[in-house]
Amino acid sequence: MILSPVQQKIINTSGNLIVRASAGTGKTHTMVNKIAKEINDNRTHKVVAAITFTIKAAQEIKDRLSVDITQHFIGTNNSFVIEEIIKPFMKDVYGSDYDIDMSTDYSREAKVENFQDAIDKIKNEGVLCSYTDNKKNFIFELAQEIVENSTACRLYLQAKYFKIYIDEYQDCDKSMHKLFMYLCDTLKIETFVVGDEKQSIYIWRGAYPDAFLSIWNKENFSKIFMGDNYRSCKQIQNYSNLLYDETRNLYAPIDSLDNIIWLSPTASNWVTETLKYIDPNKKSALLRFSNDNARLGADELSVNGIKYTYIPQTPIAEITTDTAWLYSAIAKYLILEKYSAYDVISEIPVEGNETRKIVSNIKRMLSKIEQAVIDENAFYLAVNDLAIYLGYETRTDHLKKLYQTITDTKYHVAFEAEKYQHIAITFHSSKGLEFEQVIIFAEDYRLSDESSLCNHYVAVTRAKSKLIIVKLNNFNANCFQSNIAKILAKSNLRIENILIQK
Repeated sequence: MILSPVQQKIINTSGNLIVRASAGTGKTHTMVNKIAKEINDNRTHKVVAAITFTIKAAQEIKDRLSVDITQHFIGTNNSFVIEEIIKPFMKDVYGSDYDIDMSTDYSREAKVENFQDAIDKIKNEGVLCSYTDNKKNFIFELAQEIVENSTACRLYLQAKYFKIYIDEYQDCDKSMHKLFMYLCDTLKIETFVVGDEKQSIYIWRGAYPDAFLSIWNKENFSKIFMGDNYRSCKQIQNYSNLLYDETRNLYAPIDSLDNIIWLSPTASNWVTETLKYIDPNKKSALLRFSNDNARLGADELSVNGIKYTYIPQTPIAEITTDTAWLYSAIAKYLILEKYSAYDVISEIPVEGNETRKIVSNIKRMLSKIEQAVIDENAFYLAVNDLAIYLGYETRTDHLKKLYQTITDTKYHVAFEAEKYQHIAITFHSSKGLEFEQVIIFAEDYRLSDESSLCNHYVAVTRAKSKLIIVKLNNFNANCFQSNIAKILAKSNLRIENILIQK
């Protein structure tokens, strides 16, 4: 992929840098190229940390990097602060009682009300947990406490890292933002952040988009805006750009409005009306707010002519402990024909697990797991043996979810969604994906608050060449129509100026 002038400028800009990257602008490609260049240019012993919100995103960066990353940290927000701050330095602040092995457990059963209860849980149970209030973040609060009060921790971070890269910064909560800015402003570790407040779909769980905007106003950060959407056609770009003040000026009138179709069918004929505009030879997705509506929509579309495959959320997707990656790897190993033991090994978060002996042991344990699938209890024991060997802990309820994921074939499609031509999923699950054609329902986006607007933006920008908006006659859909009209009026436009109404 050839770099644009803006992308090249980002790669060549040194020091602290914030990039506002709209959907489809190639931000991951740009960040990967920047990391590679700055690793190659580095003439010190120091390394980088590339921090993401998901294991999947971290793996994508690893897969794309063409440089040696053995010594560098590439992983999730939580794994960075747990492995680099909490585990090695907690004893410095809280005493020798906390020089213990720790595991994470973010399940509902392990949640606590306050900071002291969480600290006690570490001492008494060796468990790092979370708050009952999902808008508060104990892990980052603890990391902040440690880094502020441990000289050894501060010296370690300053000596080890010359640059920190943080992806999807708009999803950071207040505690994350506070810590990352401490590393930048107080410890003077160069920081690169990239994000898009328009894609803040996790406000409900504490995401704080204003944190991203506050960095934009910091004097010690260079600022670059990426607005060119390389994914979507011009009309869809226009529509998505008009949703926000910062991109409204990118709107450019075009002659043809065939790429966005507004349908006003009845509940009984929406499928037949929608399928008139879907090309069965091009990939498409129905994006809904709820799993139930996605499943029902897939059924209705399939009955009427085009097979849509519902992609459900798997039981193991709900697991948030540090063993989650292993459950996912085991599921892929047992479900996907081309996913081998070596693929499992490649996902182990710790370097140095590829010696001949370790590979042999893991292959043997995976084979035992495969043979034990016919016996649920034997399966639990076999998975637990592998987890212990790799230094992880299992829980019975999580093993049950893994077993359900593997033995109930309805979940298998979630591991090979890319092979299906037409799918139905939630728009939350669609972030990071793209499709030639996208179907959305107006009723899923009232546009009356920031969260709803972000959700709509994410859904719209999944579409490359065609967007179909289904507007039924109900309260939420009518709210959408009224609010989108108000948004467009800010640019002296009406709905019929940017799409075709059928």
